[in-house]
Amino acid sequence: MTDPRFFVLIAALAGTSALTAVLGVTDPAAPLSYPSRFLIWNLFLAWIPLAFALAFAVVRRRIWLLPLGLLWLAFLPNAPYLITDLVHLREGYDLWRHVLQYGVAAWTGIMLGVVSMRLVHRRIAAGFGRIAGWAVIAASVALCAVGVVIGRFQRWNSWDLIDRPDAVVTGTLDWVRDPLSSVESTGVAAAIAAFLALAYLTVWSYEAIAAPPRTGRSA
Repeated sequence: MTDPRFFVLIAALAGTSALTAVLGVTDPAAPLSYPSRFLIWNLFLAWIPLAFALAFAVVRRRIWLLPLGLLWLAFLPNAPYLITDLVHLREGYDLWRHVLQYGVAAWTGIMLGVVSMRLVHRRIAAGFGRIAGWAVIAASVALCAVGVVIGRFQRWNSWDLIDRPDAVVTGTLDWVRDPLSSVESTGVAAAIAAFLALAYLTVWSYEAIAAPPRTGRSA
């Protein structure tokens, strides 16, 4: 965390978040209605798992790892969820502005998710071994895809896990028991899982190329 490049990383993600807002504010319709303001809220939610991942990575007492890890996992789907906001794109006068805005937001969401996953992966691998680290990442990718689907198609959000956990669990289990009943949502889940996994592996493998692995445990 003390590496200056980490602060550059955070600044870059903050920069793309700000660029998303600027592209919305400068929209001709923005002064009155700001039609894409929901992207700002969704970006805020996408930053939450990174905050929990940072706490997870630096906390000393293992007793805090489980609650922090669960909170991280609960909010993690908000990061790749920004990809699905592309559904709001419509042809119109300012289509290119919206393509850029939604594209930057989706990129930021994926990067926020990948960075938070990387922080959690490293902490798990360092404390519990490489197998445990990769198992957590594999499970988080799958659960994240499920979370995106129930958010986009069933319209639940992370807060509902606290306010209405029974309804969220019931709705999710109904879909999990019969995924072929909704080919669209199942296809989206598979695509999100594949994209998030490939994005994570891209960053992980680049780290291995840029910095030769050290002796001892590594993730």
